[in-house]
Amino acid sequence: MLKGFTTPRSPFGVAALVPPPPWHFAGDVLAVEFWNDPDVSVHILPAGVELDNGRPGHSVALFTDYQFTAQNNEYLDPARYQSRGFSVLLDAMWRGSRIAWCPYCYADNDAALMRGWIQGYPRKFGAVHQTRTFATASAASAPLAHDSRFSACMSAHGRLLVQARVTLREKAERLVGMLDRRIVGRRHFPRLCAGMHDPLFRICAHESHDSL
Repeated sequence: MLKGFTTPRSPFGVAALVPPPPWHFAGDVLAVEFWNDPDVSVHILPAGVELDNGRPGHSVALFTDYQFTAQNNEYLDPARYQSRGFSVLLDAMWRGSRIAWCPYCYADNDAALMRGWIQGYPRKFGAVHQTRTFATASAASAPLAHDSRFSACMSAHGRLLVQARVTLREKAERLVGMLDRRIVGRRHFPRLCAGMHDPLFRICAHESHDSL
């Protein structure tokens, strides 16, 4: 009998691209708050999801540098389960609840790509880089301190798509208006049969990335 949470399935299940949940993540997030044109962003929302009129156009860009594990010490396989990603979160409303809608998302390895599709993130391949901070004091480590500077960028298919720089000014006691909403995505699985190409999909919600 073939085993595996995802393809490729095999007799022992170890060939699967992603192990079964529960899943755990740990890493660093660089979040950049910005406002986009609501007249443009309204066109990337599916039926049932609307812009949050209380914060029209408010968005967050997330650069993530993290590692993953399930139940079998996957974090000890860093080549496979370390990843860097980029996501855009847009303030929106769904069934009367304040949510963060994810219209665009990128990751740099196949396991992260598959996890994203399972969760409803529209992930594509991309190259993501960001300034890192380390516990050891060094001129090469950006400290979490006043006036410390961080930079990040994301490119795909050889084209630079996103670039950001952040200067730390003060420590916030809580993230008001940033990463304080449930992230909602759309699981989109198109059918291959002729005449039946309309996708099978459902909306699914996740806890915010601030658990990273």
